[in-house]
Amino acid sequence: MSAAGIAIFALVALLFLGISWASWKSYCLFHRGGRRVFATIAIGSNLFWLILPFIASERLSSAFRVARSVLGPPWFYWVVFSLVHVSLVVLVSILWFFVARRRERLSSFGRIYSELFFVAFGIITVVGIVQALVPLRVERVPVTIAGLPTELRGMRIALISDIHVGLFSRPDRLAKISRAVMSQNPDHVVVAGDFIDDDPYFVPKFLKGLEPIGAGTGVTAVLGNHEIYGDPHDVIRQLSGTRVRLLVNEGTGVLRGDEVLWLAGVSDYAGSGELKPDLDAALRGRPENAPVIVISHQPRVFPEAIKRHLPLVLAGHSHGGQFGVRWLGWSLAGVFIPYDMGLFQKGPTQMYVTTGTGYWLVPMRFGMSPEVVVIELRGK
Repeated sequence: MSAAGIAIFALVALLFLGISWASWKSYCLFHRGGRRVFATIAIGSNLFWLILPFIASERLSSAFRVARSVLGPPWFYWVVFSLVHVSLVVLVSILWFFVARRRERLSSFGRIYSELFFVAFGIITVVGIVQALVPLRVERVPVTIAGLPTELRGMRIALISDIHVGLFSRPDRLAKISRAVMSQNPDHVVVAGDFIDDDPYFVPKFLKGLEPIGAGTGVTAVLGNHEIYGDPHDVIRQLSGTRVRLLVNEGTGVLRGDEVLWLAGVSDYAGSGELKPDLDAALRGRPENAPVIVISHQPRVFPEAIKRHLPLVLAGHSHGGQFGVRWLGWSLAGVFIPYDMGLFQKGPTQMYVTTGTGYWLVPMRFGMSPEVVVIELRGK
């Protein structure tokens, strides 16, 4: 890590450690019991800061792999918790200052708000964990493409993304995902990146999880940012010659009858050099008039597809923020990115963004249960 990187890391760590301290002081202000428990949780959750600078350089170390998997989730959960907790305390303090400071102490005024916060956060946590680990929804999405050849009409593309296979990924859960895919009788399966959680060590585990998908069903994948963060060249090497056709700025044709559907797979936007996304390269070799489906981990490719008047993009990455209200079409990710979930259309170009089939780091998906998407191609 460079000197500038060390300085930035130190500032970020100090910022969040300061927020942790503020969360602890806020708890002590409103509550008398459980202070030692709260302090123990806070200290334990911050231990990840000690190994975070070494994660990249020690990625292949088994000791660091276990440390990351064990310490990472509580650390990230604590970061989110402490940020929300301190923000609430600030809002309650402002409310107290304007409406109650002359008649009531802040400690007594804010206690009920603090108690309600802990109850609500606890309920969200429990429900979110269950939704991340137990259910698996199937979303069927009809997509109409003008001029789609007759033989390609009715074609079913199963889309999964963001599985993040890691140390704690259960083999039976991975098999359940594959069985859910096969239950939809797809013509082809697309894995839109982040199929492992950084470490190429887990590629064999990912491949093992795909075994319930019949040998006659093709599987195509692209790199996600988490493959890039690890060792993308090792991932590429391990997938070479397997049943998964990994597209890195290249395309492949899928036959149905005498017609070809061209899958154009671009690398992830976290990549650089030869791994930098190149949609034009992915379109080379396409048979004339063959319809195109662009596969990209991140929805950022959508404007490029629009410029080229390509009919369909399949993407993931957002996870729906792992928090949202699906039936209202709202997700936490939508606060930060324009294309967070569902089907979008601009002109003749459409894009479907899946909210993902797994979870990142913390097994919690409140209102955003994992999904397998089935794209059903229709013509007009």
